[in-house]
Amino acid sequence: MPHTVIIGAGIIGVATAYYLSHSASSSASDHTITIVDPCTPASGASGKAAGFLSRSGWTGPRTASLEELSFKLYKELAEQHEGAEEWGFRVCDVLIVICGTPKDPSEELEWNPSGPKSLETVECDKDLNWLKPEIVKSQSLLGEKGSFAQW
Repeated sequence: MPHTVIIGAGIIGVATAYYLSHSASSSASDHTITIVDPCTPASGASGKAAGFLSRSGWTGPRTASLEELSFKLYKELAEQHEGAEEWGFRVCDVLIVICGTPKDPSEELEWNPSGPKSLETVECDKDLNWLKPEIVKSQSLLGEKGSFAQW
């Protein structure tokens, strides 16, 4: 009987265990999987992340295909296991909202210039009624519709 030991109980370790346990080539009765971690599950970076998922090339061209696959797998898991109800999975839009008043009226407000350059923004018609209208300088939708999710 095979015995797999996975080091780390973050999202990578837990996902590895999940997919090993659901593999067509093994069944629960013939494969033992052990996860080893000195801390509680998801207590490191996995637990500190905001649950933000993207399939828009956020990470850059080298890992864009992995990002697309990851987004697809999260969505499939949510559909299979009632993720919207059980853990709040939702596909959503991400807005870039620039607010505030510059100290110098001639100073331009811009989105962080060191942010991702490969993502295009489009005009956004989202209602931002939770912000005072006079402080919103601009708003735009990051990426295309349906390209972000929250877990």
